[in-house]
Amino acid sequence: MPETFPDLTTDSAAETPVTSGALMWATTVAVALIPVAFLLGGLAPMAAEVQPQTVSVVTAGWWASWTATPLLVTAFWVSRRYPALAAAGRWAGWVAPVPPTLTILLALGL
Repeated sequence: MPETFPDLTTDSAAETPVTSGALMWATTVAVALIPVAFLLGGLAPMAAEVQPQTVSVVTAGWWASWTATPLLVTAFWVSRRYPALAAAGRWAGWVAPVPPTLTILLALGL
């Protein structure tokens, strides 16, 4: 009896209802974290003399929080309408919370 292998050319298992729901929550949380990251990232330069490397990373995350995060969230929500962009939309959905979260955690560590 020949073995049958799953068809790996289609991406049917990647977009399950659980994954879709998790990405919807992740992008919603990312948008909610933007004001907090903006505030804490704006206060980070006060520690520039003590920890200049950390402040430079916080500043980069601060910029990405209010520039890249809204674009990534928009890309995720727009890609839900177009199946051809599903992989890019999932990527954008998972990456969107990274800049504000990184900014907040590093700023709180200063």
